[in-house]
Amino acid sequence: MSDKKKAAAPEGYASGGYAAGTACFTVVDKDRNKVIGAGTEDRKITVRMYYPAEKEATAGKKYAPIFSAAKKAALIKAYHIKDPGEETNFAEYYENVPIAQGAKFPLIMFSMGYNSYVEANTYLLCALASRGYIIASVGHAHEALENDYEDGTTDLLDKRINKAMYTSMIGAVLAQNKLLKAKLGHREALEKFGEFMNKYTPFLIGRVGEWAKDMEKALEAVKERYAENIDLSRGTGVSGHSLGGCTAYYLCRYNDDFSCGINIDGALFGEYPEKTMEKPFCQISCRENINCETRPFLDTAADTYSVVFDDMKHVGFTDAKFFIPLKFFVGKLPPDELLRHLTYCHTAFFDKYLKGGDTAFDGLPSDKVTYTKIV
Repeated sequence: MSDKKKAAAPEGYASGGYAAGTACFTVVDKDRNKVIGAGTEDRKITVRMYYPAEKEATAGKKYAPIFSAAKKAALIKAYHIKDPGEETNFAEYYENVPIAQGAKFPLIMFSMGYNSYVEANTYLLCALASRGYIIASVGHAHEALENDYEDGTTDLLDKRINKAMYTSMIGAVLAQNKLLKAKLGHREALEKFGEFMNKYTPFLIGRVGEWAKDMEKALEAVKERYAENIDLSRGTGVSGHSLGGCTAYYLCRYNDDFSCGINIDGALFGEYPEKTMEKPFCQISCRENINCETRPFLDTAADTYSVVFDDMKHVGFTDAKFFIPLKFFVGKLPPDELLRHLTYCHTAFFDKYLKGGDTAFDGLPSDKVTYTKIV
């Protein structure tokens, strides 16, 4: 890996009216024992909470770490990087401080990307917590780099997934490159992506519904644990990166608990029988991936937005942007600019549709990011 200086997260990114708190718990789904991995245990789901805390409650406390030792080891091995160092192993949040009292806060469920980890967008989620949201970030057993559970156990990515993911790795890479480079309208791109998906990635089609079940089970637990703190009067918001963003779209289509959502550069895998989307949705994309992400712009009767980033790569939409300096992997857009736009997208969108604000979702000035209202 390059020895170029790693970027630091900009100080004060969690700069809302609250401090950000964090806590973790585990959900066990006893109704689902057919799992990736050993296949002999109930499905476990790890949840990391990000929530508003009174700033006075954090006086004298240190920021909490992001990576456990096991997670850091898995990250180093998977990305072939040096130890990120302690300067990147904290965020502007505090562990197990009380949730701010005197108000209820809207809830956002968040799903990581495939082969990622539950804290992969910690900087963004801390920023949202400081602005008055409770966020539950959900990990998926044996489909994350590493998961830490409440009982002290861990699990790693099931490496058999690498073979199962594509019917033909070489064929999929060639077909994907052709698809992404083609100049296509939204409908034609959707049809071409459907052909690619059915031929090369049937495994991922099946995982979307299972990830949705993880999110639904986690939502049940959050509602029970945080009933006194969450405001569900406008429903629950949902966001995610990559397959997690695809899962966010799926949940908005098929689960009435979810009232609006954001997909961060997730190809729209899955099966969607004819049904009009009736919930506000925002599709965030790097420009090179648009042909895999046009479904939200079609067959919708609700407010729909497109935010397209130039000079970005798929993995760069996570906190990896700050500790992996390889631009061909995370994109050329400066990391602080990326975080500023992601925070704006989420805050403006959810302020409008979860808090009922009347602020327009117009975007921030930039020659590298294009904001468009599709519907």
